[in-house]
Amino acid sequence: MKDGLTDLNAELMLRLNAFLSERDVLQVTSLSRASLHRKRLAGAFPEPEEISDGRVAYRIRDIEAWLQNPRGWINDQDSPHT
Repeated sequence: MKDGLTDLNAELMLRLNAFLSERDVLQVTSLSRASLHRKRLAGAFPEPEEISDGRVAYRIRDIEAWLQNPRGWINDQDSPHT
């Protein structure tokens, strides 16, 4: 039953366009912190968004898109987050 609840939460988070912390992104992608930052600087990884003063997070949909094609992902800053 726990797996079903996890799947439901993941689906709900995607639908709500929720955010992930950097720690969660590192765990999901298996990247090191240094690799993540190198990829961001190269435009090969989604940028986090400032969600409040001093707090940034990554949109789940952006990370999901990167996971589907990590080598071919292109940072499209004009893409709206819907």
